[in-house]
Amino acid sequence: MNMKPKYVAHRGLSLHAPENTIPAFELAGKSGFWGIECDTYCTTNGRWIVHHDRTVDRMTNGTGRTKDFSYEEIRKLHIVAGNGIDDYSNLQIPTLEEVLSVCLSYGMHAFIEIEEYHQDRDLEKLVSLVRGSGMLGQCSFICFNADDLLKVRAIDDRVPLGYLSSKPPAAADLELIGRLRPAFLDYDYRSTTPEDVRNCRRAGIDVSMWTVNDQEISKPFEDAGAVYITTDTILWNAMEPGDHSSSKN
Repeated sequence: MNMKPKYVAHRGLSLHAPENTIPAFELAGKSGFWGIECDTYCTTNGRWIVHHDRTVDRMTNGTGRTKDFSYEEIRKLHIVAGNGIDDYSNLQIPTLEEVLSVCLSYGMHAFIEIEEYHQDRDLEKLVSLVRGSGMLGQCSFICFNADDLLKVRAIDDRVPLGYLSSKPPAAADLELIGRLRPAFLDYDYRSTTPEDVRNCRRAGIDVSMWTVNDQEISKPFEDAGAVYITTDTILWNAMEPGDHSSSKN
């Protein structure tokens, strides 16, 4: 019998608070999520912040490419969009340190997605930051770029890495995981099947699915052995009380 998956709040509990904000991550903690997923950029002066888009235009009162801001400039922006925005005021783009502090408070794992940075030493700062926060044992770095994951693996040989892909599973994915171990595959459910998950599990590779917001979609992947399910909402809402608790370990 398969274990229950570990549920990961996508950009925090982002159907109920603006994505990638401290309230969204706090709501995930209060709701009992095993972990959260967040997106990270490095500013021009070497600070890692949490934001999804390549630009700040959609979510803030500013405009421009996210990685082109200094830390001081990006902290002057206000988040003005997102689910439930009317319930929150004076929201800023948070630092990764602030997000990891929330994770520590609630005992949550952090899936830290690497978006854009400036130079390789920024990745060294990223790993050092997480290590200094006390979260290195409770985090995984995830990325669509295999080269970035290989660079992180060269910096730290133990932190789990997740290779993100929106393409159908391929043999090259399994080969990459062999080079990155400890590592897992992180697939878009729309381009993957439960049988793909079973094949990965037979090969000894853990699989994460994103972004699943419907229990009927989630269940076949869970039954196939998906270890992580990333979601915008609370997928276990209609389950028996406490049914998700086995994922909190």
